[in-house]
Amino acid sequence: MPKIRINKFIASTGAISRRRADELIRSGRVTINARTACLGDEVNIPADEVTVDGKPVSTQKVLYLAMNKPRFVVTTMDDPQGRDCIKDLIPARYAGVFPVGRLDFDAEGLILLTNDGDLAHKIHHPSFDLPKTYIVRVIPRAAEEQLARMRSGVYLDGRKTRPAQAVQLLDNSSGSTLEITLRQGLKNQIKRMAQAVGLEVASIRRISVGPVQLRNLPPGGVRELTPAELSDLHKILKS
Repeated sequence: MPKIRINKFIASTGAISRRRADELIRSGRVTINARTACLGDEVNIPADEVTVDGKPVSTQKVLYLAMNKPRFVVTTMDDPQGRDCIKDLIPARYAGVFPVGRLDFDAEGLILLTNDGDLAHKIHHPSFDLPKTYIVRVIPRAAEEQLARMRSGVYLDGRKTRPAQAVQLLDNSSGSTLEITLRQGLKNQIKRMAQAVGLEVASIRRISVGPVQLRNLPPGGVRELTPAELSDLHKILKS
């Protein structure tokens, strides 16, 4: 195995970001072959032994998954209110993964799951500008002026949202079906953007996160990312 930076190795073995790994290294809590590690050190696994707080860091298969989250499932690993959670849908063979970001309780569609804390941080962080696309049903019918306002940005909590893509797919007397692409992830952003221009969201389904597509994955279904999807994702995130 080629050498890998110590912080990236630690991040790749569990639910911890590279930033958190850096903090552990700076505080002297990480060793390589019994020597206190320094930022920038590289390791060759499995030849080198890495410990955190005296406990060996075990390697595990790094997993990258796509899930079609059904409506009325919470995008967390547990819920104090006893509602159905993402954790309930993860097959036992994928134990250790966690959701990257969230979808609203009443929304459905693509959620990425991983045990790679470093990549999860990049996917979720707005500075990496990763596009996410949704199919959104709104009522009443959306006028072009309303779509133009959503594209250029609306003010939420005193700040203007980033420019978005908003395309009308279907239109009838009861409402419109839109394809909306965002490059940020504010809480309830699509619902609040729609409300700001006089529309109400009836349903939301996320169909892509960067290069990863929902495709024909059934509700509650889970699949591993293809090598092409993972390669494209790493290229976009420059990791």
